[in-house]
Amino acid sequence: MHTPAHGGSDPTVPQPHTKVFQPHTTVPRQQSPGRIGPYEVFQLLGEGGMGQVFLARSPGSRLVALKVIRPEYAEMPNFRGRFRREADAARRVSGFYTPPVLDADADAQQPWLATAYIPAPSLHDVIRRFGSLPEPALRALGTGLAEALLAIHSAGIVHRDLKPGNVLVAEDGPRVIDFGISRAADATQVTRTDAVIGTPGFMAPEQIVSSREAGPASDVFSLGCVLVFAATGQGPFGAGNTAEILYRAVHAPPRLDGVPDGLRPLVAACLDKDPARRPPSTSVLAASGPTEPSALLTSGLRDDLAAREAHAAVLVAAPPMPMTSPTTADPSRPSRRRFMWITAVGGTATVAAGAAVMARRRSDPGRTPGRGGSAGTTVRPRAKAPAGPEPQWSSPLRRVENGQLRLLGSTLVHWDRQAAIAYDTRTGKERWAAKARIPSDASSGPDWLTVRGSTLFGTAWAGERGYLLGVDAKGDLKFTHMVTEQKDTNSYADQVQDVLCVAGSVAVVSTNGKQGSVCAVDLAEGSVLWSRTVNGSDFQAISDGRHCFLQDNGNVHRIELRSGEVHWTVRDVIKPGTYPSLATDGNVLLVTHVKVRALSTSDGRDLWTAVSETTNLSPTTVHGKRAYVADGQSTVFALDLRHGGQLWHTPSPLTLNPAGALDPGPSATEPLVALSLFGADTPGFIVLRASDGKPLWAHQASGAEAKSKKSWSVQTSGTTVYAASDTTLYAFRSPTP
Repeated sequence: MHTPAHGGSDPTVPQPHTKVFQPHTTVPRQQSPGRIGPYEVFQLLGEGGMGQVFLARSPGSRLVALKVIRPEYAEMPNFRGRFRREADAARRVSGFYTPPVLDADADAQQPWLATAYIPAPSLHDVIRRFGSLPEPALRALGTGLAEALLAIHSAGIVHRDLKPGNVLVAEDGPRVIDFGISRAADATQVTRTDAVIGTPGFMAPEQIVSSREAGPASDVFSLGCVLVFAATGQGPFGAGNTAEILYRAVHAPPRLDGVPDGLRPLVAACLDKDPARRPPSTSVLAASGPTEPSALLTSGLRDDLAAREAHAAVLVAAPPMPMTSPTTADPSRPSRRRFMWITAVGGTATVAAGAAVMARRRSDPGRTPGRGGSAGTTVRPRAKAPAGPEPQWSSPLRRVENGQLRLLGSTLVHWDRQAAIAYDTRTGKERWAAKARIPSDASSGPDWLTVRGSTLFGTAWAGERGYLLGVDAKGDLKFTHMVTEQKDTNSYADQVQDVLCVAGSVAVVSTNGKQGSVCAVDLAEGSVLWSRTVNGSDFQAISDGRHCFLQDNGNVHRIELRSGEVHWTVRDVIKPGTYPSLATDGNVLLVTHVKVRALSTSDGRDLWTAVSETTNLSPTTVHGKRAYVADGQSTVFALDLRHGGQLWHTPSPLTLNPAGALDPGPSATEPLVALSLFGADTPGFIVLRASDGKPLWAHQASGAEAKSKKSWSVQTSGTTVYAASDTTLYAFRSPTP
């Protein structure tokens, strides 16, 4: 979806958002509504081809950019389903140079999506106001854009509309916005009109000819166009009407006059007409760096950013808006929004006061998170965590993007979609790098998906067939099974998206085609035991060993693993599109979103509900007869699985962000509970005592690792904690007093 950037007007061509396909109706400009979903709306930031973008505030006082889809898109056949799937994929993007997707509702009258608000101008506005960028700044820009594309592509998304209006220039580097969602409109429209969505002057030739051919290489082409614009003030294919610009992009060489000599070969390679000859994002990243984000900042831009930060601080600290319609306000009196704009401009004293209010609200040691029930041990809020022990060993990690860490027997596997590397748990030494041979007809892969049980799973795709791969703890290929195949000559085979759960020799796998589906695969025989279409994009599955529990579009089904027979269904367990997580001990099934709801695995009846919040909880981890979960206020809970009572809850002394962490919930053993810390202020992890929630110790990064904006990944085994930063793998032996 297009936005005119959080901070200003859009892009690089005369039209507000030029698309090869234009919506058939014009939606009049509307005033900012009072509320959209749970969000309090402050002002309209801008409009684009797919809808409007508002600055809003969450119930937890977090500013968001709220993107509301135009009615004509929402009314199109299949749009809502595609929007759900694309929003689900966008949630998995967690790079530093991409604002996180926080929430979405595909079922609202006008579907909407919320991302973290970045108080920064667009690159388009920066160039227009402050002039073109010198080589050091261009390299900093290229590094940030390449790293953003790595994160986006690792989640299986192609941006499709990378341009100066979709790049924000913040104090600590660029941010790429609006990834993934435009594909929902593109796919919907292409099937009807054979049109292509994109911005002339920044679209790759293959995207212009057929948007179905747009892949990661298309985004690299757009990256090259953005760098040319930043260096020269115009795109590489000049100005003029849409048809002329599109023709030059397909047939004419780019104009690189004004691009610094040191960057011209890289930019020219990105703009190669043949996508196969363009460098991957990893090569662009290597060729651009090393850089300093501060190279992008001029004195004028620093002043602009400071003013935006001041305005944001006032909005965060403002009193809640009354729950009334904005149309009922007395028109003769100043509006609340106008008051806040005046306050933001009026001087630093008011801004400082607003910031002080928020600081007191967040750090008040007597503040207790709002929740039902107070049974169990309570550790005093914000108790200080001691420093951790010295690591038993540390080992450098090969670079992967948003890498996840799991135990695979006596091996630790660190992986992303492109690479999977195994390390010895005793020494930290690298044991192997996964290099599974893919079938001869495969055109992509292997893409590494997840570790389940004793297997690292991957996938490959051949157009007519989709494959599931399995690698064991020694790095040897265990199997290659064809899971999907072409249904007719006019379609491609569905692609394997994820392995949802594994029990014995059966894996439940999700696939992505015109409509998503899940299927059960016999890993010994390679046969597909059963398959069923899913109704929403937010489906999950987990197994108790004999059955698969599938959450699909708000309904939960118990399915026999080998036969596919549905034993029971509980409807409306959760609102569709809320992306819950599942956990089970075999007797209790936990469905977690803003609360933890327990169902009986035998018959689906309600057992209990606990930890009711207004924002998303972390996924729940079950160990023994306990469940561990963390909330958005950095509080960790231990629940008794028998009745849902709180055994303890502990406000973490260091900031947690469960929604942004890479780990699927806390990592727990009998003595320990470990959670990663997400955010630039406290990268690292914290360890709690499982018996009562006491903070035992924390490891916070230092030196170069402290600059990381990404969460660490942690795994526990007995009293050992394994932790991975962006660069280093550690093993710690934890004391448990």
